[in-house]
Amino acid sequence: MGTITYYVRDGKNTLRGIKLTLCCEEDFQYLKNSGVSMLRRLRLRRFLKEAMSQGVKLSYRDLSLLLLASKATLKRDLKADAIRKD
Repeated sequence: MGTITYYVRDGKNTLRGIKLTLCCEEDFQYLKNSGVSMLRRLRLRRFLKEAMSQGVKLSYRDLSLLLLASKATLKRDLKADAIRKD
């Protein structure tokens, strides 16, 4: 449905563009059946997986900007889903 190019700084402080799926068909079902918080957690997992597959680690700052959520909320979501960000 919708992808974006998100730019992150690598270890050499240069910008690197990665592709992230911002919205897909599955999102609509999650929103309808489970609500906004579950949709955020779905997207969080997806962003981390897509970034990792492109050799990039997203920071809490990156995730906060992408998901419009606080660092505390993201940490809570990661803990609830037993996901390690690193």
